[in-house]
This record gives sequence, C-alpha cells and structure tokens, in this order.
Amino acid sequence: MTKPADRASGSERLGPQSGLLLMRALPGLDVTAAVMLSAFMVAVSAEARVVQPEARPMTALGAALLVLSGSALAARRVAPLLSFSLAVGAAAAFLGMRFAGWPVYLGAFAGLGVLVSQVSRARVWVPLAAVGGGVIAVATGPPEGWHLGRMLAVAGVWTVVAVVAARWAHTRRRLAEQEAEARVVRERLRIARELHDVLSHSLASISLQAGVGLHLVDQQPEQAREALRGIRQISTDALAQARAALAVVRQPGEEAAPGVADLEELLASARAGGLSVDADIAVDGLAVPDVIGSTAYRVVQEALTNVMRHAGDGVHARVHLRGVGDWLEIDVTDDGVAALGPVGPPGHGLRGMAERVSAVGGEMRAGAETGVGFALHARLPLGGAE
Repeated sequence: MTKPADRASGSERLGPQSGLLLMRALPGLDVTAAVMLSAFMVAVSAEARVVQPEARPMTALGAALLVLSGSALAARRVAPLLSFSLAVGAAAAFLGMRFAGWPVYLGAFAGLGVLVSQVSRARVWVPLAAVGGGVIAVATGPPEGWHLGRMLAVAGVWTVVAVVAARWAHTRRRLAEQEAEARVVRERLRIARELHDVLSHSLASISLQAGVGLHLVDQQPEQAREALRGIRQISTDALAQARAALAVVRQPGEEAAPGVADLEELLASARAGGLSVDADIAVDGLAVPDVIGSTAYRVVQEALTNVMRHAGDGVHARVHLRGVGDWLEIDVTDDGVAALGPVGPPGHGLRGMAERVSAVGGEMRAGAETGVGFALHARLPLGGAE
C-alpha cells in the first residue's frame, strides 16, 4: 500500500485581566495629558503679555478658559463631540476676549484631533471641523482690524491638521481591523488544529478497533465485544476533548492542554487501538514549558495517527523524546510501506504539525526514508516560544 500525500515530506495575548487593567489605565492617561496641557497653557500664557503688551492682562477668567480647553481632552474617549466643543469653544472665547498667549491654539488643535480621530463618520466630523475652524479663524482677527492674512493662515493650518489627522485615523482603524481579522483567522486555525488532532487520532483508532471487531465477531465474539468497548471509550474521550477545545472559544484562557506527562496515556490509547508502539520518553528532570509540552504531545499524537491511517497492517512504530542541549528532540518512525512515486504536498495533518512547531520557534521534517518506512523529526526550544 502506498502512503498518500499526508505522509509526504513537509518541513499578543493579553489575558482578560490584563486587558481590563489596560482599559482602566487609558482614561487615567487622558486625564494626565489634559492636566499637563492645561498647566502648560496657563503657565506660558501668563508670561506672553511681555511680547504682547496690547493684549488683555491674564485674569482668573482667562486661566479658567485655558483650563477648560485643555481639560476637555480628558473626555475624548467617552464624549469626543463634547470634548471638541469645549476645547474649541473655550479657545475661541479666550481669543475673542483678546487675552495674550499663543498656547491657546494647542487646546483648539487638540480638540480637532479628538474629533477627527474618535469620530469615524466623515459626514459628522467634517462639518463640525469646518465650523470649529471658522470660529477659531474669526476669533483670531480683532473686530477692529480683521487681519485677513492671520485668519487665513489659521484656517489653512487648521485644514492641514484636519486632513493629516483624518488620514492617520483612517490608517489606524484599517490596521486595527486587519489585526482583528488576523486574530480571528489565527483562532480559527488553532481550533481547526485542535479538532483535527483530537478527531483524526480518535477516528483512526476507532477504525482499527472496528476492523478487529468485524474480523472476530463470528469466531471470537468476546474479543469482538472488547473491541466495541474500546470504541466506546475512545469515542467518549474524543467527545470530551472536542468539547474542551470548543469551550475555549467561550472561556478563553481556561484550556487544560495535554503535555508530555500525558504521553503515556496517549501511547496506551494507541496500543489499545491495535498499534504496536515502542517508546523511549527521556524527559525526567527536564523543565518543559507548557506550550512546548502541549506542542510535543500534539506532534506525537498526529504522527501516530498517520501511522494508523497510512502505514498498513502489522506496522510497528517507535517514539523517542529526549532533551539535547536547549532543545526537546522528537522522533517518530515506523516500518510501514514507504511512499512510492512522486512526493505530493503535505496534507492537513503534517501542515498543522508544521504550523504548531513553527509557532513556538521549532523545526520539523517528515518523509519516507529507505529502510525505515516513514520518519518524523521535530525539535522544540526548551526556553519556550521564540
């Protein structure tokens, strides 16, 4: 029997509590930035009258307007429209009353940035930004003079800032959407690999047991009955593991993934399914990280599944795990019929194994070998994922 393509050659998360702490920290950062901006505008504007003797002396009202314009930044996430209105309105009032100081423009432009970055719908923020820019430009020129050049300069800078902020916000949203889509794809692949590993191994074992039962049902009914009991146990275990894999979708972070300590149970299950397996698991004393142990378990599980499915009758498999330097070396070989003819692309099993191994910074190769049958070699970094 030839081996199909599946035996061919193939070579950030933040936890729920961490995310909650981050969300709590964001408003605190906004408040800090608002306080610093308000303090800067008040401090610098108080000294600006030295170079603007014609301006109105700073008063408590002027300071209050500056504080209001700067502190509006603190509400940018929860109420961006209110934040924009307060920042621009207070700045326009400050300019209209002829108080001295250029820093007031910082508050107005900060409000503009809040509007553009936090409100995604252009039909909402564009007219508001235009009105705000017009108000600031008019407030810049004194009624008695109407300095057109100064007003046009402010309007021009306002427009440039709005366009740049809009492009930045659009790029940021697009990147966030792409990252969200990538996370969904990664999660789908992870679940697909988990279900493939669980179901493929279990179904292969059930197939072997069913074959034994059919062969013995007439001549040796007691052994056939034992095979049926094995099928029932394997199917029960498979359902439990499938439920555990799917439960992670609803309760992330609560997955109890199997590791190297569960390999003996895996080997016992394979033997109960009729596969002859010798094992040399030399991992005592090794500090194997959970993610590495889980990956090693899945590699051995899928390799044994491939043996049961593709290597033919009477096959004998060997499993060898050992620590070599900073690596966990895994070898799974069999003496089944070697693949003949051109080598095809790896199937889902080998591809899934390669993805798992690569994700933790490891290496894997698999293929038919002369005089051996099929051999799989993988090595995983004992330091964890790279």
